[in-house]
Amino acid sequence: MSARPLESDTRGLGLITLIGGAIGGAAIAFSFATSDLRAPAMPEELTRLIWYAIRVAGVSAYLALWLTTVAGLVISGQFGGRWVPGALLYPLHQLGDLALSLAVLHAALLLGDHYAGFTPESLVVPFTATYRPLWTGLGILALYLSAAVFWSVHLRPRIGYRAWRSIHLASLLAFAFALTHGLAAGTDSTAAPLRLMYLVTGQTVVVLVALRLWRARSRRPEAAVSA
Repeated sequence: MSARPLESDTRGLGLITLIGGAIGGAAIAFSFATSDLRAPAMPEELTRLIWYAIRVAGVSAYLALWLTTVAGLVISGQFGGRWVPGALLYPLHQLGDLALSLAVLHAALLLGDHYAGFTPESLVVPFTATYRPLWTGLGILALYLSAAVFWSVHLRPRIGYRAWRSIHLASLLAFAFALTHGLAAGTDSTAAPLRLMYLVTGQTVVVLVALRLWRARSRRPEAAVSA
């Protein structure tokens, strides 16, 4: 009876990954096809469309990463209770696949941005880009860490709980890198709505991490007394 929901969840995650990979592959192919075009030869409408697509993919990836991070903290800290049911939390926590796919799409579309001058090498090796190398490098590291966390979930039966938990903690570092990348490297990050979004999402994670640490510390004396 309980195997059916698990099987459907696995199929759903596989479908999301497949769709995200297809979108990312299409974006990479499109970016390579347009990378040889000189900036003056590219129509202004196409340049604007690529810029909007880059920003939408980047912000969407960040929000998906924020949702999965928040859901994971609520689940691990047992903050949900009756107010936030598990039927909502667990699907949100599985948005890591979508966040990773959107981040790959965001990076692939950057190859079509002739203003920043990204190359495949600068999008693979952190801190080598000509455009804001430090902040761009943090975005690349966030992508790598997110990928490691994603694959650790699927490899958990093989690597064991302790190794999986250690790798899973890197998701907080990935979120911090993504937040810094969005604030410092985004061309429209100075806009008030985006500033507010980064402030609210960042503070939410900070508060949940603080509550998680406080609850873990408060349980230690209880465990010592019961022992």
